[in-house]
Amino acid sequence: MVTRTPVRLLGTPSSGRAAAALAHGDIGVALYNVGRPELPGLGANLVQAATTLFRSPSVRAWDFLSIALAVQAADRFVIRRDFPDAWTRMIALEVELVEPEPWIAQANALAAALRFLSGDIWYLQFRHGGQRPPALQARTSDRDCVCLFSGGLDSLIGALDLRRQGRRPLLVSQASPKEGPVQFRLAEEIGLSQHRFASRASERWRSPYEASSRTRSLLFIGYGVVAASTLGGSVVEVIVPENGLISINPPLTVRHIGSLSTRTTHPHFISSLQRVFDAVDIEFKLVNPYSWKTKGEMLEECQDRIVQRLAANSYSCGKGKRLNQQCGRCIPCLIRRAAFHRAGLVDTTGYRAEDLSQHTANEDVAAARFAAANLQHRDIAKWAAEAGPLPHDPVERNAYIEVVHRGTRELREFFGTVRWP
Repeated sequence: MVTRTPVRLLGTPSSGRAAAALAHGDIGVALYNVGRPELPGLGANLVQAATTLFRSPSVRAWDFLSIALAVQAADRFVIRRDFPDAWTRMIALEVELVEPEPWIAQANALAAALRFLSGDIWYLQFRHGGQRPPALQARTSDRDCVCLFSGGLDSLIGALDLRRQGRRPLLVSQASPKEGPVQFRLAEEIGLSQHRFASRASERWRSPYEASSRTRSLLFIGYGVVAASTLGGSVVEVIVPENGLISINPPLTVRHIGSLSTRTTHPHFISSLQRVFDAVDIEFKLVNPYSWKTKGEMLEECQDRIVQRLAANSYSCGKGKRLNQQCGRCIPCLIRRAAFHRAGLVDTTGYRAEDLSQHTANEDVAAARFAAANLQHRDIAKWAAEAGPLPHDPVERNAYIEVVHRGTRELREFFGTVRWP
């Protein structure tokens, strides 16, 4: 049934209040609880996972994690096809927090950031009643930053570069069934398995679930902010390693919606979220050190050449969860394959679509080939800006435009090695 009014959702740590909201016709989600068909929930393992941290997380950081959990629940439980255009949802989300007052003043700013991230219309409200962070005995920590560690090639390079620079990162992972083992093995290989905070906020209710999951990485940032709040010191950096082409993610064709697959590290979203953090006195800095580098440049310039052995063991696929294998033909896989070619490394990843010449009709392959073939005829500045606002500073703006140009050229050069029919 098509709905023309906002879907109301309450995120609360109380199963009773979640059940009452459900009985009232809203979606009541029990945060930090195991979900079941009768009552949606997610994040049951997070409190226990947080006991591995160095001290009690700050209330402000934990409240942001509660917001991220509630957003993830809404993103999965509210179905896009139930709305008039089968895409843009209207979501009225209320979240119970320990200290809601600072967030109330930032509700509109955060809703605008979420609108950019997911393409939906969000209405946010916050009230008392949230889950308090676990009380922990403080331990000494030698970690000086947090690095989001997905098990992908970019996050592997990010961790290796930090270590080579003399930094001491705490790796943070949202461990899905497919990516969790990869994250663990790579962390062991680079000697950081003992310096990792990982959990899985597995949402559960009843089918169907919304598959697009555009806000999934907000939860990843939520983990990072919680972990950073336990390190002590002044302003802690939360490193979000991602290449510039994926960060901007321009639309490959007029019809192709790959640009909506992720906007987490787009400079507009990062700066919008940072302003919210600053306003509520979360003193952490979101940093993407690779904003102006292509994936191939990241791989070629990685400061630890162990990457040559480990790169193929990383996991970059956007659609492999359904295949039990990296597909080799989605946009992230194509950019990954182009990066190996740019860096002059043999790509031993076992892709399902190993021979791309047999997949010319695939939507992602066709769109990426079209964008690469038409690169010289494009207004790159206009194209890059179609994905979202770029910084006003001319130096930064030009750097993003140039990385889109170089990243697409990497794709074109890789496609030149394929014997297309």
